[in-house]
Amino acid sequence: MKTIIENAEVLDGNITQAQLNQWKYKHKKIVKLSINDDDTSTLFAYFRIPDINIRAAVLQASKMDEFKALEVLFKNCYLGGDSKIEQEDDLRLNITTAFSDHIQPKPVKVEIL
Repeated sequence: MKTIIENAEVLDGNITQAQLNQWKYKHKKIVKLSINDDDTSTLFAYFRIPDINIRAAVLQASKMDEFKALEVLFKNCYLGGDSKIEQEDDLRLNITTAFSDHIQPKPVKVEIL
């Protein structure tokens, strides 16, 4: 859903089109996720794809605590969206878990010649 507020187009997650354009320019790929809240409203979050350094930090944190690893991923890749996601642990955990699943390595076909 798009709305116009004070000459700025506001997109899902209460971000502006200008903000989304900046993120795309800076990070190339942006992942948009949505989650239904208890009151049946849909909340949105935007993430950047983690680079190798972030992936290494997440992997290191996961050796000690999987929840800590998800927090590292959230803090380093979350760009913005509905503020309720940042404020409520359950929402943040669910959306970060879904993001983590999305960025898992893709299957590779290996062929010995």
